[in-house]
Amino acid sequence: MADGNGGPLAGLKGYLTEIDRCDDQLDTLRAEYMNDCKPVRGEIADICASAKESGLNMKSFRAILRKHRADRRHDKHLGKLDLADLSDYKSMEEALGDFIDTPLGQAAAARAAVEVPARPEPMFQD
Repeated sequence: MADGNGGPLAGLKGYLTEIDRCDDQLDTLRAEYMNDCKPVRGEIADICASAKESGLNMKSFRAILRKHRADRRHDKHLGKLDLADLSDYKSMEEALGDFIDTPLGQAAAARAAVEVPARPEPMFQD
């Protein structure tokens, strides 16, 4: 590889400089985002402290909170589905019945929601 007189490495420093500029912008945006989140995260910490002061078992409370947040995210995802996809989802959920409430059932539902390409037929059979 030539690095002088217009070879492929001639613009290397320029590319690195431009990427450095973009990285600096990303760092600034991340810092602004984190600073914007601080008050809300502080409010959540205060609410958790109040829950602890009220005598709640915090390990259990955090587990309930994680589940509650996951349920809210799941509901938001379902809200974004069009009617046909939502109908298919409900059909799959009904087909699984009580099985859907188990971790294995939830994994099966998640896999069914993602279109998995069929495996191609082998070219040569024994």
